[in-house]
Amino acid sequence: MTSVKICGITRVDTLELLARSHADYVGFVFAKSRRQVTPEAAGEMLRKVPEHPAAVGVFVNPTLTELERVLSAAPLQVIQLHGRETPDFCAEVRRKFSLQVWKAISIEEGRELSDELESYRPHVDAFLFDTHDQQLAGGTGKRFAWTEIPRLRMLAGDTPFFVAGGIHLDNLGELLEGYRPDAIDVSSGVETDGQKDHGKITQLLERVREYDKQDRN
Repeated sequence: MTSVKICGITRVDTLELLARSHADYVGFVFAKSRRQVTPEAAGEMLRKVPEHPAAVGVFVNPTLTELERVLSAAPLQVIQLHGRETPDFCAEVRRKFSLQVWKAISIEEGRELSDELESYRPHVDAFLFDTHDQQLAGGTGKRFAWTEIPRLRMLAGDTPFFVAGGIHLDNLGELLEGYRPDAIDVSSGVETDGQKDHGKITQLLERVREYDKQDRN
């Protein structure tokens, strides 16, 4: 089964849709972004939809104090680190909060990743492979070269990974059929005019489930 994370939600009706549609994960962005939410707003949404998908908090270079403050207001299941956090920091976050830790890794042409991924593997529960951007830590809406996915799968070893960046309804089939990722992370690809589009979210989740059903047959 292909896990699906819909990231960057800001409204409770979107969370309600994800709960009804059985999305696997929902992402709340606490780093600076046009999709940023406060811990209090995220916590209120999660309390209003108790049967919500697993909640992921997206952070860029946070301190332990910042993480503690967010977690006191928003009951997250996963901490996603999207900056220059070290393997030791990832280990400390996992130890201190007893939550899953996912590490985002920027993918750019020619970048050697084997040593980097090996250093993180003992300390994280999943990788998120996203498109490199000089200004943005994520949410670029751009895809990296998916031909890299087989190499990334080999380097990740037994650590699950998400593919993120530039996934939308028009290229979803190419990604699923050609590369069979463990999981996908989608944000701008299910938006219209900068807002989450419930029709696009529904279509994407239906297509992923249909693909999984055909793949099993």
